[in-house]
Amino acid sequence: MSNMKYKVEKTNIIDPPANSPEWEKANTGKVDVQRWQEFYQPINTTFKLLRGPEGISVLMNTDEKNLRAVCENENDRVCDDSCMEFFFKPDPWDINYINFELNPKGIMFLSIGEDRYRRVLLENDRKMFNIESIPNDGDWTLKFYIPDEFLLKYFKKIAKVCKGNFYKCGEQTGHSHFISWSEMEVETPDFQIADFFGRIEF
Repeated sequence: MSNMKYKVEKTNIIDPPANSPEWEKANTGKVDVQRWQEFYQPINTTFKLLRGPEGISVLMNTDEKNLRAVCENENDRVCDDSCMEFFFKPDPWDINYINFELNPKGIMFLSIGEDRYRRVLLENDRKMFNIESIPNDGDWTLKFYIPDEFLLKYFKKIAKVCKGNFYKCGEQTGHSHFISWSEMEVETPDFQIADFFGRIEF
């Protein structure tokens, strides 16, 4: 079980854009756990969350160099590219979680399920997520939005204390890496274990 905690601050703006000063209100979390040393890379990644009136906004940034962005179709294996990810369980009592995985082109892999093997791809219109991807080599910023309406299609509630994890990866980048916010206590890279998710407090 994880002892990681992140406190989400509130905003009156429905979905602040990536360059909004509203993000100064948000706490900064660090994606810096590199459990598997054979994949160690000097990559720094951060995340912020803001709770708006109708949904949750996610802002991530990484200083990864030599970005890879090959995938062009939604639900392609963006984890092979330079990739930033948010795995989220809005209802901690539900067995399922949703994984949002995006590459520098803003292409999203989106699925729901309880683990790696029992997942369903989601084909929802990506426009609802208001994706902003601003890739500069060594400074890639990613912002996306998760509407409450979307989450409540799949979960009974959005709890005051949720579960989740943030990741930075890139399996086929030439500098393969697997980095997390909350440590995944397994011998080989596997982000799909909800038991190791941290607490996200709204």
